[in-house]
Amino acid sequence: MWDTPGRLLRVLELFQLRRDWGSAELAERLGVSTRTVRRDVDRLRAIGYPVDARPGIDGGYRLAPGTSLPPLMFDAEEAVAAVLALQTGSLTGNELVSGSALRALTKLTTVMPTRLRRQVDALTSSTSHTPHGTIKGQLPTAVDVNILIAGALACREHLQVDAEYKATERTLEPLHLVQAGGRWYLVAWDLTRHDWRTFRVDRFTRFELTTKAATQRTPPSEDPEAYVIAHVGVGIQQQRAIVRVHAPRASIQHWIDPAWGHIEDDGDECVLHVGADTLAGVARWLLLLDAELTVVEPPALSDEFAALAARANRTASSKNA
Repeated sequence: MWDTPGRLLRVLELFQLRRDWGSAELAERLGVSTRTVRRDVDRLRAIGYPVDARPGIDGGYRLAPGTSLPPLMFDAEEAVAAVLALQTGSLTGNELVSGSALRALTKLTTVMPTRLRRQVDALTSSTSHTPHGTIKGQLPTAVDVNILIAGALACREHLQVDAEYKATERTLEPLHLVQAGGRWYLVAWDLTRHDWRTFRVDRFTRFELTTKAATQRTPPSEDPEAYVIAHVGVGIQQQRAIVRVHAPRASIQHWIDPAWGHIEDDGDECVLHVGADTLAGVARWLLLLDAELTVVEPPALSDEFAALAARANRTASSKNA
């Protein structure tokens, strides 16, 4: 049985899906009579929603075009997805986009039910986003929204978690969630390993909140994003190299993602420590710097530059062939 307010909200939700509904269709969806549907439509009109009647044997109702949308209805997953998208949008460098996203985020959280607002508050206070570590063309990794919510609640309310991670049982004290490189990472104290660890959220197969309070500990870093990026970089930098760049730091800084490498100043020049999955990848990336380079180590990187040069020569020669 629907109560009347709940049924009215459901009618508005159906009008969000499409503006035109048959009377019998609405009655079937709501589990009520067409007479009840007619009374509900009258109630909506009384509070300002212009719903037009469609006469005839197969009569129905239509939300008048050009009117404001009805109140948005979200289930938990939709609310989380909307909040995370708006939170990410509010952190862009585009002032117009970030300002609009922040205002929308504020309005959305204000009208949410208490249960959802608790989850959303946890997400906004215990998560952050960084573009670093992103590989062009890489699709974001799907995560279980329920695990994401539970992780955020554990971070905010300082609770322990019983979890299964890559087929091993873990007891964790979550600190912060970071989205980097299209993946979600959880920074947590691992009571099983007695150390701070970074976990990929998509690799949890079980994640259960407990009522046990987490111990207050000194965080591993003042900047959780930088901490995660440092750990992400370990996975990215399978092959590492050091090169001297015969140009000032400022001229190449915009190319250097912290997950891929870091720069050391050396007068008018700089030394670059970089890594990728292969040395060939390192060589291709370094050519984007558009600067004179000297390989410091390993010597095999010079061979990769030679291979790229040979390929470029073959390409240039093929034009006249």
